[in-house]
Amino acid sequence: MQTQQTVPDYPSHGFAGEPHALPEGPVARVRLPSGSVVWLVTGYEEVRAALAQPVFSRELKEGDPRVGSAGVPGGPVRVARTLQSDGSAHLELRRLAARPFTPRRIEALRERVQELTDGYLDAMEASGAPADLVAGLAYPLPITVIADLLAVPEADRPRFAGLSDTLVTVLGVSEEEADAARAGIQRCFGELIAARREVRGDDVISGWLTAAEEDGVPLTDGEVARLAQTVLVGGYETTVNTIGAGMWRLFQHPEQLAALRDDPGLIRGAVEEILRHQPQGSFFLILVAREDVELGGVTIREGEGVMPLPYAANRDPARFPDPDRFDILRPPVGHVTFGYGPHACLGSALARIELEVTLTGLLRRFPRLRPVATDLNALPWRHDRLVCGLKELYVDW
Repeated sequence: MQTQQTVPDYPSHGFAGEPHALPEGPVARVRLPSGSVVWLVTGYEEVRAALAQPVFSRELKEGDPRVGSAGVPGGPVRVARTLQSDGSAHLELRRLAARPFTPRRIEALRERVQELTDGYLDAMEASGAPADLVAGLAYPLPITVIADLLAVPEADRPRFAGLSDTLVTVLGVSEEEADAARAGIQRCFGELIAARREVRGDDVISGWLTAAEEDGVPLTDGEVARLAQTVLVGGYETTVNTIGAGMWRLFQHPEQLAALRDDPGLIRGAVEEILRHQPQGSFFLILVAREDVELGGVTIREGEGVMPLPYAANRDPARFPDPDRFDILRPPVGHVTFGYGPHACLGSALARIELEVTLTGLLRRFPRLRPVATDLNALPWRHDRLVCGLKELYVDW
């Protein structure tokens, strides 16, 4: 095993839309911005094994490795069960959490996503070019959809968005600031949960409470609040960034952008290729080995941290032929952008719908859509978060 002095820093520079240079081998030691030394997992099969292997725990404790200055993502566990719990506690809670997210309900949201997209595109067109796709579409759409699902009052939505931003920031935010954001969002959700216990609605929180009652499984306010926080952060930040980064990637391949514009039937393949090819940022959640385990030819000791990188797995040539080539006609072959195994993302179907609707709507409304920037690689990115995206993407039409 390497000594700490010879462990390379990861990442070596801020995220700018492209994959980082990675250590050799599917599993290698790196030092994160926090100073924590973890095993970086980059091979496709190894990433899937790490995500599915029960010995790797997401239920982080004080003193476990962390990514950056804001401490353990999600904070120390203060409730009995969260979606980061292990074993039967996780399975029981996830089963309840998934109940309101039926395929029928998610597909029914397509109409709402379309309505919102059309409204944001109307506003862009009325204001005239150039327009910032991030501020005008990618940012407001996902937070509105998630707020609708959770029945967050209109007046509270900007506050929820701001708190969510802090929760996913891992560099340049103190532990005190992160704790304050967590406490603030938990208070907000506490008020919503109390109201739903009195009067149920058609929102997801009501669905969780009803499912718990029907199954005879107690669900505390704290557990519901952590579920809601997970849905807010996971369903908001990732989609915001993928909408902007997806168009950025298509602009880099004008021939494929033209093919998609001419044949909207290619949209599903385009979305899957964007999800596979486009990194979501530098980091992923840290997992901790709760006993010694072999992975990728190395022994990971009990208590050591592991960071699987889905974006690296999605570029593994052992799984994807010519993996660095962006190709919206590529046959689907199982990317791991939404995770793998028992903790795979609950909201992946909704994220796909949002991407399909927004990209199709943009190209239909503005068939001559083009970037204002002459050098797409010079655009500024956020690189202080678990999930990174463009700060702005100005377009003309």
